[in-house]
Amino acid sequence: MHKKKFFYGWIIVFAAIALVFLDGLLLYSFGVLLPSIQAKFEMTKASVNSIFAIRCIVFAFSMIVFGKLIDKNRPEKVIFFGGLITVLGLVLTAYSNTKLSLFLNYGVLTGIGDGAFYVPAVAVVQRWFNKRRDFAVGLVTAGVPISGLIINPLSAWILSVSTLEITLLSLAGITFLCLLPAFLMKEDPKEMGLEPYGGPFPISDNAESNNWLTKEATKTGAFIILYTLLFLGMLSFLIVVTLQFDYAINNNLNLLASSIAPASIAAGSFCGRLVTGYLADFVNRNKILFSVFLGQALSVLILLNGNSLMHYSLFGFCFGFSYGGWIPIFPSLLKDFFGKKHVGQIFGVFGTGFSISAIIGPPLAGFLVDEFNTYEYGFYICIIACLIAALLSLLIKKPIKS
Repeated sequence: MHKKKFFYGWIIVFAAIALVFLDGLLLYSFGVLLPSIQAKFEMTKASVNSIFAIRCIVFAFSMIVFGKLIDKNRPEKVIFFGGLITVLGLVLTAYSNTKLSLFLNYGVLTGIGDGAFYVPAVAVVQRWFNKRRDFAVGLVTAGVPISGLIINPLSAWILSVSTLEITLLSLAGITFLCLLPAFLMKEDPKEMGLEPYGGPFPISDNAESNNWLTKEATKTGAFIILYTLLFLGMLSFLIVVTLQFDYAINNNLNLLASSIAPASIAAGSFCGRLVTGYLADFVNRNKILFSVFLGQALSVLILLNGNSLMHYSLFGFCFGFSYGGWIPIFPSLLKDFFGKKHVGQIFGVFGTGFSISAIIGPPLAGFLVDEFNTYEYGFYICIIACLIAALLSLLIKKPIKS
């Protein structure tokens, strides 16, 4: 009996998970590092959160640049180059002694490098899968919550037994190690004499009528709605990630116990991405998006109605599951709506919705805490944003190219 050969596309998925893990490393570690950075540089919550906002502004432009580069160049070279910039940024941040150097090294350098991870990894994986694409993308994006499960408690532990500087250098070392699988990335199945998983893409996929230019795609109602959903969902997520660790500390949980709550977000996010990535092959995606955005809004109520580790963990898992549930849906919708020829560039522009939410969300959350001495206003914003997103998700329709 002829034995079926192992499909190399799953190696691409593994490499992409390692790279997306780095996107999570930068995202999740900031909440743990925030109190130490604030204390070292004597900054307010709003000002220290503005560092994260600056990184996200740079990240927005970086995603567009790396998205364009990945459509025209070898993926492993593009990704590794960006990763080295991230390593450099983390190392220099460890040796920063002024607010200006902190803003430049963490805000600018890591922001540039971060653009080389998520968008290129997802864009390449989509070229390798005709069928089970949502599931493959779900696996790849699960690299972010896997990072949260590991990096959150690890960063908190290193910080508790050493210093902020050693913690940052440790994160730089982890980043370099996770860059190495980039050399397993291959641009396209044809490069290895293979077909995409599930067989060749339909010939119509290569037709100009099914491949939108970036400037055409971004003007459609479908893109605008999807972009708004990303903005609202990430606004809610980033406010929670920014505030929850400090919120738990202020409610008398110790450093390591407080890290369990955001780690539970990562655990829920991991499960949510796999479940909806699997279901998207069989269930209407609009219904999936409506359900997970509604769940994300309702889960915040758990956080606001309890003060135990059990409440934090339950909230974290439910919130993470809902947040993770919409992550793998967007890349596949973009590819289905606008074709695969320019998917890297389109996804790069789409990803700026994350950056805009980060520019607004964490500084606003920090300002509300500083000004009113309460965390609840930030969490109310999360609820409202997700309820609006749930309603908008019902309006998504595939655009028709004129």
